[in-house]
Amino acid sequence: MPERLLELWSELTGWPEPPDACLVNLYGEGARMGLHQDLDEADRAAPVLSVSLGDTAVFRIGAAEGGPTRSVRLASGDVCALTGPARLARHGIDRVLAGSSNLIPGGGRLNLTLRRAA
Repeated sequence: MPERLLELWSELTGWPEPPDACLVNLYGEGARMGLHQDLDEADRAAPVLSVSLGDTAVFRIGAAEGGPTRSVRLASGDVCALTGPARLARHGIDRVLAGSSNLIPGGGRLNLTLRRAA
C-alpha cells in the first residue's frame, strides 16, 4: 500500500494497526451506491477511511440505527474517516457530479477505501 495512504490512516484515525485492505471503486457519470453499512470487517470498531479523487460525489450519511440522513459533497482530495460512533453509519453515494474535475481521463470518481478487513 502506498506510504501516503498509510500516513493518512495513521494521522486521521489514530488506529494502532495499519489498514490491511484498500477497496478501489470507480464511479462513472450516473453511478450510485445505495445506503449501506460496512459490516464485513472482523473488528467493526476499526475505522474505515475513504479518499475521494476526481469528480465530486454527493455523499449521504445517517445514523446506524436509522432516521434522517444528510448530504455532503466530497470533492477530489477530500478524506472521510468513519470512526467511533460514526463507524457504523449508514452511507452511500447519491450521484457523481460529472465534469467537476479533470483529474481522471474521461471523467468519473475514484474512491479508495482503507480498512482492516481481517
